[in-house]
Amino acid sequence: MLKKLIVALALILIAGGRAGAADSDLQQIADALDVSTTKTFQFTGNGTMYNLGQNTNPAAPWPRFFVKSFTRVYDFTGGAMRDEVVRMAAETPTAGPEQRVVTSVSGDHAWNGTGKETAARLFEAPQRAHEIVISPHGLLRAAFAGNATVTKKTIDGRPMTVVSFIYQGKHKVVAYANDQNAIEKVESSYGHPIVGDMKVLTYYGPYRDFAGVKFPTKIIQYQDGLATLDLTITAVRANPPVDIELLDQVRNDPVPVKSEKVVDGVWYITGVNNNSVLIEMKDYLIVVEAPHGERRSLAVIGEVKKLVPNKPIKYLVNTHHHFDHASGVRAYAAEGVTIVTHEVNRPYYERAALNSWTLAPDRLAKSKKKPVFQTMGDNMVLTDGSRSVELYQIVGNPHHDGIIMAYLRKEKLLIEADVYTPLAPGAEPPKVPNPQAVNLETNVRRLNIDVDRIISIHGRIVPYSDLLAVIGKKPAPAKKE
Repeated sequence: MLKKLIVALALILIAGGRAGAADSDLQQIADALDVSTTKTFQFTGNGTMYNLGQNTNPAAPWPRFFVKSFTRVYDFTGGAMRDEVVRMAAETPTAGPEQRVVTSVSGDHAWNGTGKETAARLFEAPQRAHEIVISPHGLLRAAFAGNATVTKKTIDGRPMTVVSFIYQGKHKVVAYANDQNAIEKVESSYGHPIVGDMKVLTYYGPYRDFAGVKFPTKIIQYQDGLATLDLTITAVRANPPVDIELLDQVRNDPVPVKSEKVVDGVWYITGVNNNSVLIEMKDYLIVVEAPHGERRSLAVIGEVKKLVPNKPIKYLVNTHHHFDHASGVRAYAAEGVTIVTHEVNRPYYERAALNSWTLAPDRLAKSKKKPVFQTMGDNMVLTDGSRSVELYQIVGNPHHDGIIMAYLRKEKLLIEADVYTPLAPGAEPPKVPNPQAVNLETNVRRLNIDVDRIISIHGRIVPYSDLLAVIGKKPAPAKKE
């Protein structure tokens, strides 16, 4: 008995020693970055960034941007971050003038813009919050809070300290620090509404002293196996003043739902900057588009059931796979709704359904259901004999290789996403027409369809003549009866 007690005590002492050593190793890495005294942090750089989730098809790289200036500010105590970017699209035909883009996150809330131009981006919050967790300073803070496991390994002939932890159940992180206590590589993942456990790979270094502040001179990142960031850091500041204001319109209700009757049996469901359309058929319902994640989709589904309580949603039409338009698709699949999308998207969605969903399991993952897809090529017609919804690929559009528009022939309504966003009332048309809008008009003529009004998933309902005006074309003469 005494022998067993001695062995047990020895094991406790050994374990305690190991824990102490691990804490010491972690503290040395933290001390190298002055983590304990760094409450806020800012870096500025330039280089290349990529538009996550906006590729022309699921197998293509993310769209590339040349970055003139990239400034990121962290508030580690408040769990907030803001990016201010001046960039220009790198590839034609979308290359154009410089854009200033501001994105922010605070807690579970993400948004674009500032002031009156602020737009909630609920589905992007996990991604942006993850950037705080995997930043060099944020990572060390999260490692202490997440009871990280610290081990010593020799990797490619070099001694490395490996720090592993799961933070708040939402962020899985494995970080590698060299013998100079500098974090060189981070393998991580977070819960994404389309991809599941999104894998992220981030490289930092080489480090240098920026007027007394140690920080890497390069940040290179990949998400879902594709490049997302390649920055050269030019300046840093420790503990700058930070004011990342979470506006009431973002905090209180990022998914407000409003519905507008367009014609009998058709409703425009708005409330955010990506909207949906409800179409009533004889025995069932069709919803066009599921943007902004599961929470938004559940709110839209609730509104649909109020508008037409006695008919089921049979189809969800997904115009394209871009994250802002497809992040709520799985909520409909969990309800047993058939997802109609272009055939180019199906392998991507099916692969995502097979991914692990441990960090942010949604309703579909919890239900163990398999999503049901019905794919199309050039066209498809959904009909029950009383009303027909014609679906067409917008052929040759530079925005997406398989983007779909919906057409209601009797009502002369065209439903489209992204390729044409109406200007504000009274705004001057651009001097150079948007090639996507030009292509939309080309497809309307190619299909010989008669359009009276456009329901834009972004924006509002406008006469077809508005599209013609922004591309510099005059309406065709009215047909004689």
